[in-house]
Amino acid sequence: MQAEKKRLRQLMLPVIESISARRALAAGEAISVRLADWSSWRSADAVVLFATLRGEVDSQPLIELAQREGKQLFFPRMRSGRTLEFAVVEELGSLRSGRYGVLEPDRHCSARPIPADAMVFVPGRAFDRQGGRLGRGGGYYDRALAACGDSSGRPRFIGVGFACQIVSSVPMDSLDMRMDGVVTERELFLVE
Repeated sequence: MQAEKKRLRQLMLPVIESISARRALAAGEAISVRLADWSSWRSADAVVLFATLRGEVDSQPLIELAQREGKQLFFPRMRSGRTLEFAVVEELGSLRSGRYGVLEPDRHCSARPIPADAMVFVPGRAFDRQGGRLGRGGGYYDRALAACGDSSGRPRFIGVGFACQIVSSVPMDSLDMRMDGVVTERELFLVE
């Protein structure tokens, strides 16, 4: 399984590296327009977003959309032990460079459980139409998402990527979290 994941990451690397900042921003803008028309987005009071890394959809248009609509914003923050926690961010100026250079909430932003009716937007290297997601290989999101929710339900997990990142099948093992849907600059699809 690990060899299959490694092979797919290697296959996707030149595709991802060829994506310009302009294309990433255009994709983020198209995705924000698509989400604004989605009833599930409109009804979510809280969303988990991410600070963009090279080769990912620019999340700034999604952040701006969430702010305009008054949604509570959560961002991931690294904790010791290769885990993520999610903190509420009221001011984007409170994002600081963390481990690996990823912008994350500073220590003054409080970590909180993600509400069950929230939407969690998750970047990845590749996605499939069965909800499969291939991350960067550290398992940070998988561990954090597995801890989301309780008996009353869990948030909806939505992969965020480019149309070129949709593949026929992502190798998945028992620790990998499936997405409930994926949004790209071309489409939003939900997994049945």
